[in-house]
Amino acid sequence: MILFSLVDGTDQSNVSHMPGFCREVVTYHKGQSGDSRRLLRGAFGRPPGTASKYFFPEAGELLRDTIQRHRPDIVELQHLNMAAYLPYCQGAPVILREHNVEYRVWERFAAVQTTWYRKVFFEMLARRVRRYEADMAQRFDRCITVSEADALDLYSVSPTARVQAIPSGVDAEYFAPDPTVAEKPYSMVMTGSFSWKPKQHNLRVLATEISPNIRKQLPEATLTVVGQGIPADLKRLAEEHGVTLTGAVPDVRPYIREASLVLNYVESGGGIALKVLEALAMRKAILSNSLGCEGIDVQHGRDVFLADGPEAFASAAARLLRDAPLRGRLAQAGYNLVRQKYAWETLAHSFDDLYEELTPKGMATASTSR
Repeated sequence: MILFSLVDGTDQSNVSHMPGFCREVVTYHKGQSGDSRRLLRGAFGRPPGTASKYFFPEAGELLRDTIQRHRPDIVELQHLNMAAYLPYCQGAPVILREHNVEYRVWERFAAVQTTWYRKVFFEMLARRVRRYEADMAQRFDRCITVSEADALDLYSVSPTARVQAIPSGVDAEYFAPDPTVAEKPYSMVMTGSFSWKPKQHNLRVLATEISPNIRKQLPEATLTVVGQGIPADLKRLAEEHGVTLTGAVPDVRPYIREASLVLNYVESGGGIALKVLEALAMRKAILSNSLGCEGIDVQHGRDVFLADGPEAFASAAARLLRDAPLRGRLAQAGYNLVRQKYAWETLAHSFDDLYEELTPKGMATASTSR
């Protein structure tokens, strides 16, 4: 396997361990200067939205050279942000791995805007992303979505695209239960990366509306948010409402293990929430709203607890924090589910079958059978 990656000065460590797993690691150092100009281009040009932040013609030429040198059987581009590099990927079948169906994310983000001009702008942007995503999807040999719901959303705008759903998975050996760690009573945790505006919106609602409501019903309740990318104004606001923010941490597992309840509240976003899969694998009780568990085959009251809307979510959190037996039943059922359907070793077979089908030999066999 050859890894091609865009990196800047803040994420060098993310690729430092990869040479041990890859034949070669090729990095394009994009830096951070000019991001504002590229985002402005994304507002009105192509590629639209945040995809413009990640497109560099020089990176495309480096990718082309890498493909020509190694002659891979398959090229896989991760996320719609990388779809603009398709013209540089000649000589092999190309897969687009859609971590979210992007136009749906922007539609949801537009829907929660509170000022008319932001609403109009993001509705316009959502339409542009939708047209772009529909156009690009049909150009790939296969588009992989992380859920059946995402597959239907993508197929609805790009009916000639070859779409296949393979869920995101979790390393169930790394994210594993630790029965020696005691839970802190009435403690809640939410994990994630918050550099993306839709996730900042979700955190704002959780910190300023839901968390205070929980403490009105249960004054002992505490909320810790683990993750990087929280802007200064949102950080200040969350702390004013009694939320503990850790920033980036080397390992989220200790925070999950100590929590009585893991939260995932989503009003704007999409795709499978890896944080939910991680918590399920660690045998933790999860409270989410319906959108926060989209794409995961969970059932309310069996594997997780679902509550939609800030008031219902707060009341459900207070109930679960008081009810240890209910949390225990949810945690065990969720753990069984993730081991059965979402562990990496289970999903690997689906990817193996897909890759085998798209190799030149597999494509030739399919052509002959027709």
